[in-house]
Amino acid sequence: MSSRREFIKTITAAVAGSKLVQVAMAADERSFTGPFGVQLYSLREQLQKDVPGSLNHIREVGYTTVETAGFYGLKPEDFKRELDKAGLTCTGMHSGDDNRFREHLEEIIAEAKIFQSLHVSCPWVQEEHRKGAEGCKRVAAEFNTWGKKLQAAGFRFSYHNHDADFKPVGSTTAEDIFIAETDPELVDFELDLYFVQKVGLVPAGYLKKYSGRFKQLHLKDIAKGVQPGFREEPDTTCVPLGTGQIDWPRTLAAAAEVGVKEYYVEDESPTAWEGIAKSNAYLKSVRF
Repeated sequence: MSSRREFIKTITAAVAGSKLVQVAMAADERSFTGPFGVQLYSLREQLQKDVPGSLNHIREVGYTTVETAGFYGLKPEDFKRELDKAGLTCTGMHSGDDNRFREHLEEIIAEAKIFQSLHVSCPWVQEEHRKGAEGCKRVAAEFNTWGKKLQAAGFRFSYHNHDADFKPVGSTTAEDIFIAETDPELVDFELDLYFVQKVGLVPAGYLKKYSGRFKQLHLKDIAKGVQPGFREEPDTTCVPLGTGQIDWPRTLAAAAEVGVKEYYVEDESPTAWEGIAKSNAYLKSVRF
C-alpha cells in the first residue's frame, strides 16, 4: 500500500510539474504588437472611385495608420484632410520610382512635410539603372544622397524591394549591393516579404542576415503551391496573412529581434477589401 501511495505522489508531482512548465511556456510567449498599419495600394481600385469610403473602411476594420502610394486624384493636402477625417495617420510614404527621386526630390520632401511621415520610400529602381554591379553601386550612391537630403528635412529614406532585386548580379544581387553600399545612418530598407518568399528565400533568415537594416516590413503572404521563381504571378497569389506559405510567428519574432520599427499589411489581390480585415485579425492572434 505504501508503495502505491508513493507511486501516486510521484505521478501527481510529475503532472503538476508538467502543468507548471506549460504555464511557464505560455507566459514566455509574446504577442505581436506591431505597430502595424496598411499600405494603401491594397485598396487602389476602391480609392480611385471613393477616397472617403475606402479610408473609412480601413479604419472600421481596425487600422489607425497607413502608408501612402499616391493620392488618387487629390492634391496631397486634400488627401491629408481625408486621412484626418477618417481618423488615420500617415506614418510612411511611397513616393515614386528612382527617376522621381532623381528629378523631383524637393517636391517629394514638400509632400512629406504635409503628412509628417516617418519614412519616405522609393519602391522601384528602373531596370536600366540596376544593370550590373556597377549600375547597382551607382544607385546605392544616389540612395545615400537622397537619404542625406531627407534626413536634413527630418525624414528617413527607405528602399522597398521587388523580386527583381534578388536576381543574380554576378555572385550577388542588387538588394545585397544596395545594402552593402549604403550608409545605415542615411538609408533604411523596407522588406516586402511576399517577394522574399517568392524567390525561394526564407524571410526570417534574410532579416537576420542584415540585422538592423530593415526598419519597415510589408506583411504580404503568398498562396500555398506557388513555386519559387522570378516569373510574374497574378495578383490572386497574394492571400490574407496566415493562409499562405510564410511562417509568420518565426518571421515576426525575427523582425522584433533585428529592429524592425514599422509594419504594413499589403494585399494586392482582388479580394483585398475583405483580406485586409482578415489579416488584421490574424496579426492580433499571433504568438511567438
